[in-house]
Amino acid sequence: MRTFSKDNGQEGFSLLEIIAVLTVVAVLGALMFQLFGDSFTKSSEPIDRLKKALLLQQTMENITEDYESSSQTSAFLDTTLRVNIGPEGTDQNNAYGQYHVINNRFIKFAGQTEANIALGDARENLKVTLRNDVGENLTTLFTVQ
Repeated sequence: MRTFSKDNGQEGFSLLEIIAVLTVVAVLGALMFQLFGDSFTKSSEPIDRLKKALLLQQTMENITEDYESSSQTSAFLDTTLRVNIGPEGTDQNNAYGQYHVINNRFIKFAGQTEANIALGDARENLKVTLRNDVGENLTTLFTVQ
C-alpha cells in the first residue's frame, strides 16, 4: 500500500516565487542603472580625451623638433615652419599630425601685451595655437635665435 507524504516528494521553488524574485531583480537593476548609468556608459570618455590630448602634444612636439633642428632664423620661421603648419582656420593632417590651426602668425610684444606686427616690423616671434577635435588648445611661441 502506498502512503502519501505531505510534500508529495516535490522539491524546488514555485512559479510564483520565481516570478517574485525576477520582478525584484528587475526593479533593483533599473534603479542601479539610473544611479550608475552615466558611469557605465561614459567611463571611456576620460581615456579618449587623454589620448587626444597626448596626440595634440605629440603634434606640437613634432613641430618643435622641426624648429629645433633648423637654423631658427626669421626666414625659416616665415617660409618653412609657418607654411608647413598651415594657414589659420584650416584642418591639417600632415607629417606633424592631425590638428586644427587657430593661430599661425607673427606677433610682437608692446609692453606686457601681445600685438600683431605691422608692415616692416621684424618677424621674430611666431605664435602657433593648435586645437584637437575635442576643443583642447595648445599654444607655443617660436622665436628667432
